[in-house]
Amino acid sequence: MKKRLLLLTLIPCISFAGSFAQMLTGFESNSEEKVDAVKPNFIVQSIRRGTDDGNFASTSDAGLVTLQLTSLPENPQGYTFEIVEGKFEDQLFTGEPVTPAKNVRDKREFTFIWLDGSSQEQEPFNVKVKITGISDSGSESEPQYLVLSHPGVKKSWWKIW
Repeated sequence: MKKRLLLLTLIPCISFAGSFAQMLTGFESNSEEKVDAVKPNFIVQSIRRGTDDGNFASTSDAGLVTLQLTSLPENPQGYTFEIVEGKFEDQLFTGEPVTPAKNVRDKREFTFIWLDGSSQEQEPFNVKVKITGISDSGSESEPQYLVLSHPGVKKSWWKIW
């Protein structure tokens, strides 16, 4: 009986940690037929900064950047994202071509996650990102340059701890 009770008290602890569903998946060129890549046209849909919600097991310390294509190209293609100007505190992009994962409803949305920090205060950032379309045959499009910026988050004046 004691062993069962111990086992039952340990089971909920396993589910305390937070996690994110896979938002992006790798894109591999696999067509022998020459297909031209289309120049992307992304906009910044949202930037969410990490925070400290008081729960050590949550994902509140993760930052999220969601970029959205204004329209999907006629043929499937992946995209590479690279910071070409400015500094970012963590690795936001892998350098590999990606597409939205199967579980993402809007195939125009590309969400990137980084460890922003478990803090009430976040530093500003301003980076220029080079985005290149990669066609199914591996050809690269003309790049798009997009600025990602956030003014940061200051600690509330009334918080002294």
